[in-house]
Amino acid sequence: PSPLNYCRFPKSVCTSVNEVICHGIPDLRELVLGDVISLDVSCFVGGVHGDNCATVVVGDGYLRQEKKLFVNAEEEELFMRGRQLVNATKESLEAALKVCYPGGCLSKIGGAIERISDKYGYESVHKYRGHGIGETFHCPPFVKHFRNNDRLELRPGMIFTIEPMIVERSRECYEWDDEWTVVTRDGGRAAQFEHTILITDNKEGVEILTVPFS
Repeated sequence: PSPLNYCRFPKSVCTSVNEVICHGIPDLRELVLGDVISLDVSCFVGGVHGDNCATVVVGDGYLRQEKKLFVNAEEEELFMRGRQLVNATKESLEAALKVCYPGGCLSKIGGAIERISDKYGYESVHKYRGHGIGETFHCPPFVKHFRNNDRLELRPGMIFTIEPMIVERSRECYEWDDEWTVVTRDGGRAAQFEHTILITDNKEGVEILTVPFS
């Protein structure tokens, strides 16, 4: 696991629940129905790092299968808002992937992401970014998930992560005293999706490296 002991990070995976945007440290807190949890998993295999993240709403699969009724309208509303946040964040990553190809511009990634967050009335976190990756865990190019003027041409062979962090309300955030856990300042919930990608010279122009082999 890449995170373990990385700059003194104490665990092997990041688990970020509800208002935690990223870098959450796993603990003994029991998850409950409707929690929004991001699982950021990174591994060092064959001399290189890989980095990916996905977010789920706790109980979503169970509810779809069992058609369980909610205790009250407030619980249902909270759950459905969490599901929309997760779906919108996934949509923003998918939009970003569509603008990745040889000759494309790095800044288009942030624009694509923020167009989706704007559509839903959410905000994209500015402070944390995607990054180059390979033999080194974090390196250039650094990928902003918001509109910007970074003029860097995408070329075959470039490998980097795209990892939008979308929040329900304000993107303002702060770090806990553990020097890792990042939370929204207003308590709004957050979601994150991430892939490691390779710019290619084939027809597709991009390959997602963090998906199962078919």
